[in-house]
Amino acid sequence: MKRKTIAGAALGAATLALAVLSACADTISAGIDTPPPQKPTFADPDAAAPIPPPEAGLCNAYECPAPYATCPGTSGLCTTNLSNDVSHCGACDSECPNSLPIRQKLHASFACAKSRCQMLCAGPWGDCNGLVDDGCETSLDDDPQNCGLCGATCKAGEICWKGACGCPSGFTQCGDSCVQLDQDDSNCGACGHQCTDPPPDAGPTVWPCGPSVVPPASGVNCLAAKCGVHCSPGFANCNTDACGDGCETFVVTDHDNCGACGNKCRDDQACVGGKCICDADKTRCGGDCVDLESDPLNCGACGNACPGASGDGFTFHGSPVCTLGRCGYDCPPGYADCDHRIENGCEVDLMVDPTHCGSCGAQCDLKGGQPCAGGRCLTKPCDAGVVH
Repeated sequence: MKRKTIAGAALGAATLALAVLSACADTISAGIDTPPPQKPTFADPDAAAPIPPPEAGLCNAYECPAPYATCPGTSGLCTTNLSNDVSHCGACDSECPNSLPIRQKLHASFACAKSRCQMLCAGPWGDCNGLVDDGCETSLDDDPQNCGLCGATCKAGEICWKGACGCPSGFTQCGDSCVQLDQDDSNCGACGHQCTDPPPDAGPTVWPCGPSVVPPASGVNCLAAKCGVHCSPGFANCNTDACGDGCETFVVTDHDNCGACGNKCRDDQACVGGKCICDADKTRCGGDCVDLESDPLNCGACGNACPGASGDGFTFHGSPVCTLGRCGYDCPPGYADCDHRIENGCEVDLMVDPTHCGSCGAQCDLKGGQPCAGGRCLTKPCDAGVVH
């Protein structure tokens, strides 16, 4: 009997302990975890969200956490991110050089990354000497000492052409260029051999239709590495009546002779640039092949351009997008279109806007001047004895 009493007492104590732990767990959860999900409410999209009650033991903070700062000439507290702001890069008074004359002179633009101004070379230019003062000084397209990239040196006597050492297959080096000797009028069959009108008595091999007779859409040009009377570029003699109507077919756009005589496009294709377009997964809109499911200029149908301009990263952010044939507007990370007006793009920086801190409508304590930094309303532990 005594053993049963002890067991019963132990069971009661365990039950009581579990109850206490459960209550404590509820108390801890209420103080730390996020509140349970609530039923959705519907309001005007521009309406401000209610200010949430302050967390227990936390008060507004006004000291900016790195890399945020309050810079002169800017509105609000902690609204400048010194790690990526080109106007305040690393410090409030440090601006990256980005004026148009500087960009044109240096062949470069500047971005702020990790609180430092970083030079970004434009097009085929490279910063091979490592000096910011002269920008991206080297043309990687034609410099044999820096061909395609800095430090890539071509062999002795080898040129750098379009960012690669030497001439590609089918081309021959003539001076500082790569040419096709079989069709280059200025280098026909050999470097420097230019096609000119032959003398009238050159014979039928040179003048097949008679002395000095040039049929329509023809001319004295280079074909198969020989100068003679041939079809002009883009034309062909598809009816084999060269001396009658000349080179009558424009193979650049002819549906039945696309790129060459007899090359017929499918009924649902067009001949553009001497090629049959479009592939089965594309639609022809004018002279282009587009995907109506994803092309923002032809979204769902040819000519249906999605509204809104692409942001430049300075005035406004975002760009129109087409998804499954329906128009939308895409915001980059950290930005949002809170006023639902496409014309001003993604106008809100969710990282620093106290009226939309972290998400549209999430307000900080505006009356108390609580700043938003990193998408969070700044808080700190309250001083002892302070009443909120």
